[in-house]
Amino acid sequence: MNCPLRWCFPKNLSLGLLLSCMTAPWALAQTTAPQAADTGAAQTAEVAAPAIVPLTTVVPDGKVHKFEARDHQFWMDGQPTLLLAGEMHFGRVQPEDWETRIKQAKAMGLNTLSFYLFWNLVESKEGTFDFSGMNDVRRVLKLCQDNGMWAILRPGPYCCAEVDYGGIPWWTVKYPDVKIRTNDPKYVEWSRKYIEQVYKQVGDLQVTKGGPLIMVAIENEYGNGRPANNDYMVSLQKIFQDVGFDVPMFTCDPGAEPQSRLMPGVMAQQNGLSGRAGAQLLNDLGDFPVYVPEVYTAWFLGWGQAPVGEYVSRSPVNSIVSRLNTLLDNDYSFCLYMFFGGTNYGYNDGAVEYQPLVTSYQYDAPIDEAGRTTEKFRAIRDLLSTRTNRKLPEPPADPVLINLPTLKFTEQEPLLSTLPAQPTKVADKTVSMEDLDQAFGFIDYRKKFDNGLKGALELKNASDYTIVMVNGKTVGEAYRGLGPDTSKITVNQDGPATLDILVYNLGRVSVITNAASQDRARKGLLGGATLDGQDLTGWEMYSLPYESGPDKFKASTSPANGPAFYHAKFTVNQVGGTFLDMRNWSFGVVWVNGHNLGRFWDRGPVRSLFLPGEWLKQGENDITVLELHNAPQTPEITCVNGNIMVNPVVFPVRLNVGAPIGGFRGGRGGPGGFGGFGPSRGAGPGGPATTGNAAPAAPTGSATITTPPPQ
Repeated sequence: MNCPLRWCFPKNLSLGLLLSCMTAPWALAQTTAPQAADTGAAQTAEVAAPAIVPLTTVVPDGKVHKFEARDHQFWMDGQPTLLLAGEMHFGRVQPEDWETRIKQAKAMGLNTLSFYLFWNLVESKEGTFDFSGMNDVRRVLKLCQDNGMWAILRPGPYCCAEVDYGGIPWWTVKYPDVKIRTNDPKYVEWSRKYIEQVYKQVGDLQVTKGGPLIMVAIENEYGNGRPANNDYMVSLQKIFQDVGFDVPMFTCDPGAEPQSRLMPGVMAQQNGLSGRAGAQLLNDLGDFPVYVPEVYTAWFLGWGQAPVGEYVSRSPVNSIVSRLNTLLDNDYSFCLYMFFGGTNYGYNDGAVEYQPLVTSYQYDAPIDEAGRTTEKFRAIRDLLSTRTNRKLPEPPADPVLINLPTLKFTEQEPLLSTLPAQPTKVADKTVSMEDLDQAFGFIDYRKKFDNGLKGALELKNASDYTIVMVNGKTVGEAYRGLGPDTSKITVNQDGPATLDILVYNLGRVSVITNAASQDRARKGLLGGATLDGQDLTGWEMYSLPYESGPDKFKASTSPANGPAFYHAKFTVNQVGGTFLDMRNWSFGVVWVNGHNLGRFWDRGPVRSLFLPGEWLKQGENDITVLELHNAPQTPEITCVNGNIMVNPVVFPVRLNVGAPIGGFRGGRGGPGGFGGFGPSRGAGPGGPATTGNAAPAAPTGSATITTPPPQ
């Protein structure tokens, strides 16, 4: 134990008595250093310097080391040590950047890195496990060892982390009778197979076998859903032990949920813990030390959602420095969530209840989305250097962002022109995306009316964003967030008429995700549609995953009246990362050289997309934009040197809480329903951008480009 009061007590003072002293009124009185007198001057007192915290000098070196969690302390080969960790995630970091991020973490003063590994990325197809590329957990742990950093692995099976379905694979939705995150035998067996495969990748890299892996997390925030018991967690503990994990294990919850705390031999830690709340946790932990798995550097952001209180209050540099100081004063180990947030590439962003999350996962972290050190990085580095009495290595040079020429889109193709020659399925009733064996993207539900389409059209349980077209022209848009209106639209089209209902999956619920909410993970036109109250039957359904964009782009000479792809080519002389300014565009997806950069949406608060340099090549490059709304007045994209933050256009219906209302789930304390056709699409391009520090929100009509200040 090491604290600012230690020097006041004998070295052989017991840990328990020292803890008691820390909370006793007389022990908390301010103590001053010896006074010194100047001639003719009053005596002054100096405040004692902060105590140096214990930190092991042992680093992973290929040899077996003894890592223990006992006596309210972590130990490495008998040396007491704190774990100063930072969080990064597979799937949000380019593989080429892993080692640079590890070096940056070491230069900031961390000695450990913590990693979420997402089951849904590893087993995107049932029974097929992929640990290559962005999922290469073995390579990352070896890089940690090469750079003298310890590692913590958090493989779930459920992670949350604001990814699709909290990291549970989408294909589990095809089995509605299997209850997720319960002791359901089928779900437990799925989990076992996954954990077995993870162990095969990293088992020999545990510290007990000469590797850098010192701890493993079991699940995540299980108590958040208030389960009736912890039978499922006990089953998971046995799985981890049976497959071969023998390093210390822990769980984490945002509070003192008992369901996760009844597992002998497993540390029940608490996310977001402040130093002042640690005394009770220390008591609950028994002999174990305190480790805070998530000390938040800010918070996540949702589309059409102003930065919430957690983001605003946790972002300032002095806030995180103060919190870390308090934890260090109490000898509490911690992990910065996030050290580097990165990007929700592709379709893997999740949803908080029904609130879809933005593509950027920058999290106001010490390393920004482009990989540059920030003021927060430097402040934490100064703190950790002082509190551990170390001269830290210099961080790698920041990457230099490139500035592409203005990208001008002169070719477009209506989305409906890209439909396959044959539908994926023909049936009387509509089916879900999962029933079509499709993970992400879009589904087009088509029905033809030889004699015309006239009357009141009503959609039944469309999930998520839905665009209704008649003869290729958009006639309405439906989305839960657009308000409490019904999901009806009057159509009046002479024959022949073709009805297309395009449903866009905005991400499956990532929190709270459990058996009670798994029904909402299904995507598509789930309840079909009616015309004047009569069920419509006889549907053609087209799977449109668009993983790499449309298969073949065929330019059209006709103007687009609905969703359309826009295409351009550009030349790059120097490869590097950059940010795309999407303020000319409304709502859709961008692909560069077949790589999905993620979603853009004019509702904000983020109006840019990060383009990693690894996805560019010298010479000619290709970019495709899917615009789901009207054709842009200026179909161009320019580049900026940071994320563009604007004041968001908030949805009329609150999306980040859920409660049953009628046939749907709406916001607690507010009206429910999912529908509402209308033109509400967010703001326009906004005003001039300025350069500066990260801003939670900008005044209406203005924007802020977030870039690191000069060093």
